[in-house]
Parts: sequence; C-alpha cells; structure tokens
Amino acid sequence: MLYGLYQSAVGADLQAIKMETISNNIANAGTTSFKRDLAVFSVRDQQAKIDGDLHEVPGHLQNHPGSAVIAETFTDFTQGSPTATGANFDVALLGPGFLQVSDGDQTFLSRRGAFALNANSELVQSDTGLSVLDENGEPISLPPGFDVQFGQDGSISAIDPQTNELLPVSKLGLVQPDNLRSLKKMGDSLYLAEGETTPAGPELRVKQGFLESSGVNPIKEMLAMIETSRGFEANMNLIQHQDNALAQLLQAVGGQ
Repeated sequence: MLYGLYQSAVGADLQAIKMETISNNIANAGTTSFKRDLAVFSVRDQQAKIDGDLHEVPGHLQNHPGSAVIAETFTDFTQGSPTATGANFDVALLGPGFLQVSDGDQTFLSRRGAFALNANSELVQSDTGLSVLDENGEPISLPPGFDVQFGQDGSISAIDPQTNELLPVSKLGLVQPDNLRSLKKMGDSLYLAEGETTPAGPELRVKQGFLESSGVNPIKEMLAMIETSRGFEANMNLIQHQDNALAQLLQAVGGQ
C-alpha cells in the first residue's frame, strides 16, 4: 500500500469523527446548559513503530512522520449566557461549579437549573426527574403550597403565603470538580465526576428566574462544519488520485 494513501484514509476518518462532534454541538444549540465538545488531533510519533521498537520498521519508513490521531475529545465548559424565564423554580449558575442531582443510586453533576416539585414535594430537575441534592447530599423537600426563593449562595427559603415571611429550608449542594477533565458526559447535560469534588467557592452565584443557555455558537459551529467538510473532501480526492496513480503504475508494469 502507498504510505500516502494510508495517510489520506486516516485523515478522512478523522475529519468524519470531527464532523460527528460538530453535528452534535449544533443539534444541542438550544439545549439548556449544554457544553460543546472539541475533537483534538495530534501526530503519532511513528506510524510504523511496533511497541516502541524501530528494528522491525522498513528502512524507507523510519524517517516518515506518523499519521494524525485523535488526541482527545474534551468538553469546553465556558459558561453560557443567562436567559430570563421569570419562573421561580428556574435558576442559572453564574461562575464555576455544578449542582448535584441523583437518581437514588448514583450522583451526577449538572448546571441545568430547571426545577419542579414531584408528588412528594421534593425538588427535582423538571426534564430528568432527578432529585436535587442539598449540601449534605440529601434530597431537598419543600413545604407544599409555599413559594420559593433562592439566594445567590444557593440557600433556599420558603415564603409563607399568609405572612410573606421567609423560612430557611435548605441549601443547594454546589460543588466544583478538582479537574474538569475528570468529568464524563452522561447525556441530558449530566456529568459523572470520576475525580474529587469540593464545595464551590463564593465566585459561584445562583440567579433565580434565569436558565443558562447552551455554550454552542451556531454560526461558529457551521463555519467549522464547512471547514471540516472541505478537509474530508480533500482527503477523499487524494485517495482517488493516489489510487488512480497506483492503477496506472500496475498497468504500466504489467504491460512490460
């Protein structure tokens, strides 16, 4: 096989992976608190290297550069802009940090603050139904029939409908992972922390009546998609060109 043919095939495959990542970003441009993903390429040290040993590498390939590989696909946690909803049970997180939510068996991190009350008057995410946890890792129960006020520090107060008195109820369990790269996307804007987390600092604020918008800029993603499409097309054209060159070479050799 021509080495350049292999390189072009790998390039086309990587552009296809990048296209899938960009397409998923665009599909979630309207998803609350969604964070975009980025596919990062790198150059492999030596494509023909076997277990780090070059003695089995053909001499004419030892000085060839390695092909490109996916170094990693990581999440860009840049904050989305807060969007006003006016709903008492909607909160946006401003600054670095996450909410804790649970399905009863496992705890997840999330920045999606669209809340509601379930049949047991417990605070849950309205779209996933997961329980919102307090600073002790327990589900938050609210007095039925009371309005709710969220403080900037995540404190939760119930408003007595008779006296308008604020009654302290609980506090959101806000945390910050030691390393954002340790977070694993689980879908529905949920993350599984595979590393340590600590209580979020004072730079994280809670804003009631707002939701965090998606971190995707549709225009930038569309431009990236066009660029990726051209890269894929260029690699496919190179494959066709080299395949034709190889066919002509074999035909010429066979005719001698």
